[in-house]
Amino acid sequence: MPHDTGTSVTATASSTEAPHTTLICCSPELDISGAQDLYDTFQAALGAQRPVVLDATRVERVDTAVLQMLCAFVRDAQASGIVVQWRQSSPALENAARLLNVRACLALPMA
Repeated sequence: MPHDTGTSVTATASSTEAPHTTLICCSPELDISGAQDLYDTFQAALGAQRPVVLDATRVERVDTAVLQMLCAFVRDAQASGIVVQWRQSSPALENAARLLNVRACLALPMA
């Protein structure tokens, strides 16, 4: 069920992810213009009640509003008992998270 909204969501059972995992692939530009679509993607992932894998490999730019939304998503998922993992994050996302001191909130692995 990919969405052409800048962020795609795919249920995957590949060898790198556990069966019944929701994979969210982030677009290169994570900014306020795509925030509603990203919010909808996150809500669908929370509703699925499956572990979530975030792939931010292609992210080249991320703004503060989207980082706040990512933090809220991770918090809400954890509160619901949903495991959130990062397949990969980009240098741009890592740098933005470091500058805003939200690495722990995003549950980003230590580099």
